[in-house]
Amino acid sequence: MKAASPKTGQQGFSTLEILLAMFILVMAFSATILVSFGNQSMISNGQTNTEALNLAQTALESAQAESRKDFNLVNPQTATTTSDGFTTSVDVKQIDYFTKFVTASVKYFEDGGRTNSTKLSTIVTNYNNAVGGDTCSSILTDAAGNPNADVWKTPRIISSFSNFSSLTGIADNYPVTDLDAYKGKLYVTVDNSSAATSTVPTFFDFDISNPSSIVPISNIDNDISVKSGLNAVVVAEDLASAANPKPVYAYVASDSSKKFQVIDVSSPTLSLVDTSAINITSGGFGDSIAYKNGYVYLGLTHSGPGPEFYIIDVHNPLSPALVAGGTFAVGNDINAIYVRDQYAYLATPNSNNLTVLNVSNPSSPQSVGSFAPAGGGNGKSLYLLGDDLYLGRTVSAGAELYILNNSDPTKLISNNPAPKNIDIGASVDGVMVRNGPDMTAAPISHSLAFLLTKTQFQVWDTSDLFPWTPGNNVSEFLNLPVSGNVIEPAFDCEKNTFFVSSNNSAGQGQISVIAP
Repeated sequence: MKAASPKTGQQGFSTLEILLAMFILVMAFSATILVSFGNQSMISNGQTNTEALNLAQTALESAQAESRKDFNLVNPQTATTTSDGFTTSVDVKQIDYFTKFVTASVKYFEDGGRTNSTKLSTIVTNYNNAVGGDTCSSILTDAAGNPNADVWKTPRIISSFSNFSSLTGIADNYPVTDLDAYKGKLYVTVDNSSAATSTVPTFFDFDISNPSSIVPISNIDNDISVKSGLNAVVVAEDLASAANPKPVYAYVASDSSKKFQVIDVSSPTLSLVDTSAINITSGGFGDSIAYKNGYVYLGLTHSGPGPEFYIIDVHNPLSPALVAGGTFAVGNDINAIYVRDQYAYLATPNSNNLTVLNVSNPSSPQSVGSFAPAGGGNGKSLYLLGDDLYLGRTVSAGAELYILNNSDPTKLISNNPAPKNIDIGASVDGVMVRNGPDMTAAPISHSLAFLLTKTQFQVWDTSDLFPWTPGNNVSEFLNLPVSGNVIEPAFDCEKNTFFVSSNNSAGQGQISVIAP
C-alpha cells in the first residue's frame, strides 16, 4: 500500500517564515543592546555633568570665602584644566563699588567626543566695607574693560589740576597734603600755612566722574582763626541714616588745635560740623586717619607725654564723641593707620616700624603685635591684601618695602623669620596692591604693587621677588610732574584710575590722574 501524502496544513515552517523569525529575533536583541549601551552613556554623561557641576560650585564657594576675607581677592581666573579633562574658569564683573557678579564655567567632553559646559553664577558683596570702603577696583582692566594687568607696564598721566589760584578768592600756592577718592568725587586737603591770610580754603572737592577732566566743585576753610590747614582725610556716609542717598561726611586730621574735624560734603555747599566736644589736649597735631564701621581712628604727631592714637565714635557724625579709654601711646608720630577686622595697624618711626592693636573693644585698645625691620628707616605706609601686609618705609640702609605674612596678626614676628623685602632706594610714601591676569601671557597672574615715592609713581610685579625687578622699569616708573620735599605726595584710587598729589619746592600742589 502506498503511504498517504501529508495534508498541506500540516506541513513544517517554510524557509521564508524561519528567516522572518530570525530577523525579528535579531532586531529584538539589537534593540536591547542599544538600550543597554544608551543607558550606560546617559549614566556616564550624567556623572560627568554632576562632577562639572561640583567643580563650578566649588569655584563659587571659594569666591564667596575670599570675599568674606578680602573683597579685593575676588578677581577673574584664567582657565585651569584638571587631569580628568575638566577646564574651569572664573569670570568676575564689578557691578558697583562694593558688588561683583561671579560666574564659574566648567567645560568637559561627553561620550562620543561632544563638548559640553556648565555655568553657575553668584553675587558677592563687600559687606565689611560697604560704608567708607575702598572704591578702587581690584580687577585690572585695559581701556576696553577687559581683564589685563599687562597694560600697567605703561602708566600715563591722562589729566591734571594745579591751578588752585584760578579758583574764586584764592591767590596763593597750596601744597596738597592728602586726598581720598570716593564714589565719583575726590576730596583734597591742603596746607595754608604760607598763605597771606588765615581765611583761605584748606579743603576742596572735585568731580571725578570723567577722570580725563576733573572739575573743582567747592571748598572751605577748616579754621578761619589760624593758618595751618589739614593733613589727612577719609570719607564715609552716615552709617545710621535712613535717607537715600545717605549724607556723606569727610573726617579730617587738622594741623591746628582742632586736631579732629568733620565736614559735611553731602551738598555742593560744604559746612563744618561742631566738634567742640572733641578736646584732645595730649600729643601733637592730627597726622593720619582711618574709618571703619562708625569709628574714626586718629593718629597724631608726637609732642610730650600722652597718647597719639585716638578712637572717635562717629555713628552720629553730627555729634562725634571721643571713646572713653579709646587711646594708645606709641611714643612717636603715627604716620599711617590701616584697619581691618578687629585690628588697627600703625606705621611709626619707632624701631618697631609697625604696631598692631586689637580694637575689638574700642574702650580698651591693646597691643598684640609688632614688627621691627632691619636698617634705620621709619614705618611710613601700609596696605593689606588677603594675608599679605605691605609695609612701606622711609629710605634707609635696609629695604624700603616689606611683604609680611599676616595670617595671624598676633604672630608677626614668629611668622616672618625672613620676610620678602626689596630695597628700592627711595621712601615708600604710599602702597596699594591689585591682582590680575596677564592676558598677553595667560595663564600668568600678577600681583601688582603700586608704590608712591617722593618723585615717582612706580608699578612692581611682586611675583618677580628674588630678584624683584620690573620687566621694563623705564616705562613702569612714571615721574611725577612736580616734586619737592616740603610735603610728601599722596595717592588714592577709584575704579582703575589713580589720583596722585605732589608738590614742588615752592609749595605749589598738583593733582595728577594716572591710568594704564
